[in-house]
Amino acid sequence: MRKFMILALSGLSALMLTLPALAADDDINQRANRVEAEAQQSPRPDDLIFAAKIQRSYARNFGDIDSAEELRHHGDADLKQHWGAAETAIFYSNDTDIIASAHRVLGEMERRGLADNRARSRLFNALLGAGRFDAARALAAQHPDAGLPSVPKSIVDTNPSLPSAWRFSADGNTLTRIGVNLEPLQVIVAAGCHFSADAANDISSDPVLGPVFARHAHWLSLPPGNEQLDALQDWNRSHPQTPMLAIHDRSEWAVIPKWNMPTFAIIQGGKLIDSTHGWRSGDPEFRDRLIALLRRAGLLEAGAH
Repeated sequence: MRKFMILALSGLSALMLTLPALAADDDINQRANRVEAEAQQSPRPDDLIFAAKIQRSYARNFGDIDSAEELRHHGDADLKQHWGAAETAIFYSNDTDIIASAHRVLGEMERRGLADNRARSRLFNALLGAGRFDAARALAAQHPDAGLPSVPKSIVDTNPSLPSAWRFSADGNTLTRIGVNLEPLQVIVAAGCHFSADAANDISSDPVLGPVFARHAHWLSLPPGNEQLDALQDWNRSHPQTPMLAIHDRSEWAVIPKWNMPTFAIIQGGKLIDSTHGWRSGDPEFRDRLIALLRRAGLLEAGAH
């Protein structure tokens, strides 16, 4: 809130001066609205360009009022508006500085008793998405009633140089980061929604598509946190013939510019050769599109249908 001091200055009219020089409620609201406006952009560019725009917008609007000291000067309404912008930013970007900022904002909310489990879940998932599994585990331990999923007990990060993904052990207790060689001709499926699950069920039982996908396909989700941990574990239990890998970092997978789910991408030599997206069970159009894609790539003989 603005504090005003009336000063009489030698015969001049009393002047109203603002102290201290802090951002007012409407200023924080305007900053938060600018970040949200970036998030609502349509049409949206590819994922990495979009994430970078959100990252820059958040830094531009909140970087000067982001220290722990500045946050202590926020009013409660300001703090909640600041968190709203941070929440938007960490949803789209796993940038280290943005996550650290969100951590500070939520910490101040916790200090005042303003934090809720939805906010804790947002930060938890952002920490997972950034590969900060220990920090996510610690946050869950601090809030046992928040309903946060269990973080795998063992994290094996070999830091491979190839585009990489996390593989779950059969019991879900271990995550191992592996490299995925994108040189051979293959199908990469950008997956994660219920349409993806329908596609996995239909394709694995399809006499034509099933064998091709078993030999040549990887099913990939967004990083843990961007995709719910328990949903990833449930997928692998429910779809043993099409196991899901969770990519480590979206920037490693620029070969797929937009993560529309499901996208079926033909990759060879580290490049996107062809693709199609979408699936609806029982609709032959989507199966026909996929068969045509595999034929063009040489993964399916012309007569197969």
